[in-house]
Formats: sequence, structure tokens, C-alpha cells
Amino acid sequence: MTSGMNRPILLALMAMVLGVGRAPALAQTQAVRLPVGVQDVVKLAHGGIGDEVILAHLRSVGATYKLSADQILYLRDQGVSQAVIKALLADGGVPVPGNAAPSTPVPVAPTLNAAPLAAAPAAPPPVVSAPAPAPVDFNYFHDQLAPYGTWVQVSGYGWCWRPAVVVADPWWRPYCDHGYWTYADAGWCWQTDYAWGRWVFHYGRWYRSDLGWVWVPGCDWAPAWVCWRQAEGYCGWAPLPPGAVFRAGVGLMYEGRVAVDVGFGLGPDAFVFVGYDRFWDHDLHRFLLPRERLETVFVRSTIRNGYRVEQGHFFVEGLGRERMETLTHRRQRTQEAERDGGFRGRGEFDRRR
Repeated sequence: MTSGMNRPILLALMAMVLGVGRAPALAQTQAVRLPVGVQDVVKLAHGGIGDEVILAHLRSVGATYKLSADQILYLRDQGVSQAVIKALLADGGVPVPGNAAPSTPVPVAPTLNAAPLAAAPAAPPPVVSAPAPAPVDFNYFHDQLAPYGTWVQVSGYGWCWRPAVVVADPWWRPYCDHGYWTYADAGWCWQTDYAWGRWVFHYGRWYRSDLGWVWVPGCDWAPAWVCWRQAEGYCGWAPLPPGAVFRAGVGLMYEGRVAVDVGFGLGPDAFVFVGYDRFWDHDLHRFLLPRERLETVFVRSTIRNGYRVEQGHFFVEGLGRERMETLTHRRQRTQEAERDGGFRGRGEFDRRR
């Protein structure tokens, strides 16, 4: 049970149980330095966030840490529970999603003839092309996403999925955190570090509700469902709203018309902008245009969606690979987009039934 744990960490855990070592830890409070992800956990604990939400956040991030005895004792003094500390430890591991139920039972829309839910699945494998894919419908997405968030009813959109990370971080937004842009054979593709990102960043749409960002299910695959803008020195993007509907053989439709270079009714607060020199970064959140400058840059920007449909496939060119290579002074190799084979072209299903 303890073979994988080094002696200082083992002694620290024993101290937690026996109630010793508290005074020395308090004396070292100012000297203890924590990784950024662990600092976030302390903030959540100070904010009164329960263990279920914190553990769900850790599962979604998927990070573990090699913590020293002083760091562990410091976390205990800050009110972080032993269960959360164990989840943080690289030796202890993060609980398998399949062994933990969501914080709120997720109902299934009865008129979709949903079958009884099986136990929550384990963490999904890497995205690969599947010769015989499972049917993509509400039940499929429900089962895959249930371990990582909560299904909620949103007026006008029916059942939507709210990721647990939104509860932990109210400033979280899609296509921004824990991911980066690559150019694929289908255009600009969002590569995500989230285990659940393979579904919500390539299918469906996002909507900012009173509960924060929620995902509205949809059945058509794309490298990313975003609207692109370009300004002097900056490029920006925003999640497409549910009103942007894909029609096989036609492309994106918005308000009854083909959406070529339209803004989809998105205002400046829906967008994020980064400087060209930071577009390829894997930690984009650090380099986002400040909120106080957002509207000024947005007004001066132009739409650069670059959508097209070829042989039934949807392409998202955005600013284009060659243009971005010129603007960023960096060459980019075209990669093969990772699709769940056969999932495209089924059409949007009715989420309100």
C-alpha cells in the first residue's frame, strides 16, 4: 500500500492522522511554495468549495504532484482535506472517474427514450478513428460526459452540459484553457488537454448562461466551432452560439442564411484576443488581451472565418495557415485531424424534445 510513497510523505500522512506536526507547519507557512495547480486548490478550499467539486476539478485537469512533507502539512493547515491531498499526490493518484458519481444525479430527457444508465465510464482513451462508431445522440454524450460535470436544463436549449471546471473557476471559458491551436487537414483544430475535450470542442456549441459556460449538444464534427477575427497585431476567436447550425452539403447557417463571414451576433465579451507572437502558445490564458482593451480591439477587427465545405467535409480556415505563418514568423506543419470516424453528416438532433 505504501511501497510507491517516499518516506517524508508517508511520515507527513501519519502526522495528519495522529494530529502531530501542526506547529512546525504553521511556522513555515510563509516559506512554503506550491505549484500553481495546488495554489488553485487552496483557493477553492478557502472559498468554501466542497470536496466533491474540488475532486471533480482535479479529475478534469488530470494533474498530480510530487509534494514535500512541508507542502502536505501546509495544505492541511489551510483546510485542504486528506481526500483532496491524496488526489493531488503523484503517488496517491487521482480517483478514477468511473468510481465516483457526479455531485448531482443527471436526469435523462424521457422523450429521447434513453436506456437506463450504466455505471460511469473510466477515463476515455485517446481519440482514434473508429471503424464502427457508436451512434451520436443525446444518450451517447450524456454517458461520456456525466463523470466530468453536470447536465442541467437551460431555457431555450434543453439539456446542456456544465463542466465541473466552471464551478471551480468562474472565469473559465472554452477554447482558451488547457489547450492550443494546430493546423490540421480540416483547418484550425483545437487540441485539448481535458479528457472530455474530444467531444465538447469538436461537436455542439457553447452558450454562456447564468451558470457560466454550458455545452449544447450537436452531432456534427469540426476541428473547432469558433468565429475568427483579426485586428492589427492580434487574432481573436469566440465559441459559436447554438444558432450557428451546420447543414450537410451547405455549411453553416445562421438566421436562415449561409454564414460565410458573419459575426453570429457575438459581442466583444465573447472573444479572446492574443498577439500574433503568442498564437502558438500552450498557455494562452497568460497572454490574453486585457478586458479593458477588448472592446477597442474588437471594434477595429474584421471577421476571418474562412469556412468552406468540400466533398461533405467542413473546413475552418480562419486566418489561413500561410497568413498565420507570415504574421507569426513561424512555419506550421499540417497535421491529420483526429476524428471519430463516421460521426459527421448526421445532422443536429433536437435538444428541446
